[in-house]
Amino acid sequence: MRAWVFHGKKDVRLEELPEPEPGPGEVAVRIAYNGICGTDLHEYFHGPLFIPVHEANPVTGHRGPLTLGHEASGTVSALGEGVQDVAIGQQVALEPVIRRPGDEHHYNLGAAFYGVMAPGFLADTAVVQRSAVHSLPSGVSLLEGALTEPLAVAWHAAARTRLTSGQTAVVFGGGPIGLGTALSLRARGVDRLLIVEPSASRRAMLDKLGLSSIDPGADGFAAQLAAFAGTGADAVVDAAGVPDAVAAGIDVLGPHGRMVIVAAHLAPVSIDTNQLLMAERTITGSMGYRDDFPDVLRQQAAGTFPTETWVEVIPFEQLVPRGFDQLDSGRAVKVLVEIGGS
Repeated sequence: MRAWVFHGKKDVRLEELPEPEPGPGEVAVRIAYNGICGTDLHEYFHGPLFIPVHEANPVTGHRGPLTLGHEASGTVSALGEGVQDVAIGQQVALEPVIRRPGDEHHYNLGAAFYGVMAPGFLADTAVVQRSAVHSLPSGVSLLEGALTEPLAVAWHAAARTRLTSGQTAVVFGGGPIGLGTALSLRARGVDRLLIVEPSASRRAMLDKLGLSSIDPGADGFAAQLAAFAGTGADAVVDAAGVPDAVAAGIDVLGPHGRMVIVAAHLAPVSIDTNQLLMAERTITGSMGYRDDFPDVLRQQAAGTFPTETWVEVIPFEQLVPRGFDQLDSGRAVKVLVEIGGS
């Protein structure tokens, strides 16, 4: 089978690998689409960061070159021993977490992921644990199923804000996680919502989705943000991963406001803890997802996450020039790699 294999910084190779066979409790899936994530970009341009090229991962035992990809959909092609509640031919979204016994209530914390710590989904076929397989409901296409994973990250972050209808939120970052978080908040009844995004093309895309945004580089940005927040936002989500977003986010929080960090930062960020102390503000993390896939799939079926304007599909062979390079340049928002398609 074909697979995109990571060997090191700016070194991914399209290779022929043996077709994997499912073991006990596993499922083989013919991959239809796989999305490119910010983690993939970090690994390609700056890695290896989490990919265990030089030392074995303690959970998976994998060491060395690794098939990328952890946002995928596909069709079940084979079942391992003991798997009886999944059917061959079933269309599925894949939750790329490798589960361990006893971690059911916190499996997203310290998790190992397919495509990062074990062979992933940028291949014709992948083998996963049964727990990774989620049936696509009626009305959700294979293309949309490849978006379930990043949307689950966004849905989880929105839940971590604890906001309800009528409250105010500011989201920093208008990429897939930021816009997914905004759409998730909107589905929860949060309609006083603003996204901070420097890219003009992304702001235009957000506008087409009915989401308000402002440019952090514009004159009067701080005044615009303060005018929107009034006495302070109830919650702020950092989906940008830059220090300025954290600083500005804390500034705009109101008393008892909550900042949710969903973006990974490549370096430590300094904050003034007195800003938290004096207004009893809170900073919390949002790591991936935990039992969120079923909710997200229901929301996808209900039309909560329209894909027009922000999703682009590229051929399998064009991973680097039309995927990694285009996303790194800011010319695309979300890129799906077509593998089996349909």
